[in-house]
Amino acid sequence: MAMVSVVALMVAMNASAGDTLKIFTWSEYIDPEVVLEFEERYDAKLKFTYFESDQARDEELALSAGRGFDLIMINDPQIDRYARRGWIAPIDEDIVRNMRHIEDRWRKNFEDDTSYALPYFWGTMGIAYRSDLYPDGFTTWKELLEPAESLKQKILMVNDSRELMGFALKSQGYSANSRNRKEIEEVTQILRLQKPYVLTYGYPMLDETSVMLDGTIWAAAMYSGDVLMLQEIDDRIVYSLPEEGGLIWADYLTVAQSSLNKKLAFEFLNFINEPSIAARQAEYVYYATPNAAAMELVSQEYLDNPVIFPSATDLEKSEYLEPTPPRIRKKINVVGTELFYQ
Repeated sequence: MAMVSVVALMVAMNASAGDTLKIFTWSEYIDPEVVLEFEERYDAKLKFTYFESDQARDEELALSAGRGFDLIMINDPQIDRYARRGWIAPIDEDIVRNMRHIEDRWRKNFEDDTSYALPYFWGTMGIAYRSDLYPDGFTTWKELLEPAESLKQKILMVNDSRELMGFALKSQGYSANSRNRKEIEEVTQILRLQKPYVLTYGYPMLDETSVMLDGTIWAAAMYSGDVLMLQEIDDRIVYSLPEEGGLIWADYLTVAQSSLNKKLAFEFLNFINEPSIAARQAEYVYYATPNAAAMELVSQEYLDNPVIFPSATDLEKSEYLEPTPPRIRKKINVVGTELFYQ
């Protein structure tokens, strides 16, 4: 789920003479070979716009009232919110027949998951670090949020207020979904004190230009599969799921209510959930697939990777980020604005 710029980047991955589907998503989140196969089969073109964070996506869509795309990648807490705003359409199960392969637990994490959104991948957020540059490593969020002096200006933190607050709360033994104002104020101060140690708030690229590779950044809050992508280039990058527990996330693909090409959009959802396609996708992005049939086709190496599939104990300590009441969401966003832009 790599990010490129807070300003959306438009990429046409393979021009063809047919219809065009506009997809709003993370970069590096689909196998290019799968893109080509869909385009050839349906005589269509996929045009991608990339967002840098869930928060950046929400803000951009708010400006357009959810318009401008055929398919939108969203995280699970936002499904109900997007549905209530009329931004996403109910899934046509007569077309998306392959949704039968999705495990029920991923379709029903939240109330409206089944009818409006199709699970794509799930994973965790933890700490990535360079073992050669910081051999002490990290076992807790607290070590990242109250860092050693040697880490000054060597840390990269996400620019998503909700995620930032979530693992800051966990660092102090609180729930990532705490609504307690005193607890939120306490960890807000911790985030303020950490700021001098943070080079920037954002997300690293997942190629040879990454700041995790050139030594600019020694430690970062990152998604599990993205760390595995970087490890393909440099195995000195290590992923740690903190002792307090990480953040568990699930991404969902949705069809925009404003789309003028809904049938093709639903065909795309059906296509990527063909078991063989879903299995290829999973091995490409290094994330856990919710497609039960695809799990029968992936390699043993994939199944045995503890970064992709953490232990039951680690998952039990980790948390999903749940929807927050407007007053809490506003408070958290104010904290993010202070950290990111002041």
